Amino acid sequence: MREELETDNRGAAVREPRTACFSIAVILTNRTKIKGSRTFPPGQGRPAHWPLTALLVTELGALSVILWPLLYNFNKFAFWDWGGYLVAHYLLQQGHTPVTGFGWQYGLLPLLLQEIGFHFARADPATFLALSFLCAIAFTVAIGSFGKHESGAAGQALILLSLPFTVALGSDLPHALEPVCLTIGLLLQAKGKRPQALALATAACFTKPVMAYLYGFILIVFLILDLQRRDRLSVKDLTRALLPAWCTGFGLILVLGLTFTWKALFTSLIPLSGAHVYRLLHYGWSGSAPELFYFPGVRAAYYIGTPVTFWVIATVYLSAAVSVASWRTWRRNFRAPRNYEIVLTCALLHIGFITLFYGSASSWIYYAYILVMGVATTECWNPTASRAIWVLCVLAAVSNYSQLKSSVIAWKTMERSPIISGLFASPNEISEWENVTSMSEDKKPALFTWDGAADLLFPWLSKPVAAFIVPGMASGNEIRQEVQQLDTTKTLIIPVIPELGNPIAKWPGPEFQAVLHRRTLVFKGLYFEVYERDGGQGMSELSRSPESGRE
Repeated sequence: MREELETDNRGAAVREPRTACFSIAVILTNRTKIKGSRTFPPGQGRPAHWPLTALLVTELGALSVILWPLLYNFNKFAFWDWGGYLVAHYLLQQGHTPVTGFGWQYGLLPLLLQEIGFHFARADPATFLALSFLCAIAFTVAIGSFGKHESGAAGQALILLSLPFTVALGSDLPHALEPVCLTIGLLLQAKGKRPQALALATAACFTKPVMAYLYGFILIVFLILDLQRRDRLSVKDLTRALLPAWCTGFGLILVLGLTFTWKALFTSLIPLSGAHVYRLLHYGWSGSAPELFYFPGVRAAYYIGTPVTFWVIATVYLSAAVSVASWRTWRRNFRAPRNYEIVLTCALLHIGFITLFYGSASSWIYYAYILVMGVATTECWNPTASRAIWVLCVLAAVSNYSQLKSSVIAWKTMERSPIISGLFASPNEISEWENVTSMSEDKKPALFTWDGAADLLFPWLSKPVAAFIVPGMASGNEIRQEVQQLDTTKTLIIPVIPELGNPIAKWPGPEFQAVLHRRTLVFKGLYFEVYERDGGQGMSELSRSPESGRE
């Protein structure tokens, strides 16, 4: 059998057999360069002339200020899913259990961290955003460190310009914590610390158990191939490599199981609830996902001022770059680039997301950072890659237009008011809510929305019975309790906010269709409708908001 001299990650000369498995291992784990590629100094990309991490953190702070009316927002906490996490805290305080006691489709680690945060500070929108901001800082520092380690000026510029749509600023903890775990994991993997990266992937499994499983599988493959390449594939060495992940997993299982019950823990690790939600809401490429590319009334500005064009072109570029590098390595006997493994990992994660668990049209935002990291890492391959990344920098910069425009409009048109718990909303919506309050607060009304914390923010509303009344997530018992509460209340408030829609009309099943039977509409506005049991005012005496006149 022919043998040849190879070089391991520490630069030591070793003699290994040229077998089929060995060839695969060399391609996937070799850190040497491909012919024609540029090599930056070991352990870092080509130095750029700016302190990347400091600039990213400064940019994050500026984004927080610019987006504040859209973050500290009445609708997002009162009637949208951000408020659902405040309700989850309330239900936990009432002795309910997530997953088995109330609907919860994510891992239990974010819920534990949220409870710790709410233990030291008041459980309100400000604390919710503070916890999210801490995750955003950790993510920003991690992706900045990754850019300094793997990219030069073009890649680092891309990370800077894409931050507004890659950082999970203001997101709930499941969506804010997962990028922290995966980004730090990719940084550790880029530094050759695969066992530690696998430990971060394990932690991510207890946060959102989907992408983390794919990343963990990829890391295990690379660990085995690397041990094979170095002729150290044994039970002892493999156990040592997997030990950090085992310790992380066992520790989290122990803590989360004792905190939330074992049944809730192990059920949360199987993403069946999320898959059921996707089916019922018609997510995926056979449902609503194609609306990413086209929807009725779309304008050309949509493709220029939003990240959709950047996302598509960056996806094509990353897929093509990995395919070409793989073909040259396999067919023309060239060596893989030194960072081929990390680029391939990002490409596999991104393609896996697109093909296996892409949800609604806006789901691209959840893992845009993985795409950006993969693209930025190719800069050292050749001058063409660097020029392509500069083009993508222009697209990324232009993509931020719609978000910045929305923020400017929000600052001009929204205001804070004690009527809506100090949150931001338009004056018309505040006025409508004030009308609803004045006519309903002494009747202990119920308010129906899929998720939101209005019934906690305003004590005069009936207390919540579930955190997320979402098809596929809410249990049958939760739906029955919600229907019973709505049926027994005299006054019912329905938010019909244009951006969110009517929660009863949108519900895909028949469970809530009878809620409005034997009720009279007594207030109709652009944002809210109020119903009374029969015996209330008729339509001729209907209270109207000034905004409802356009109907």
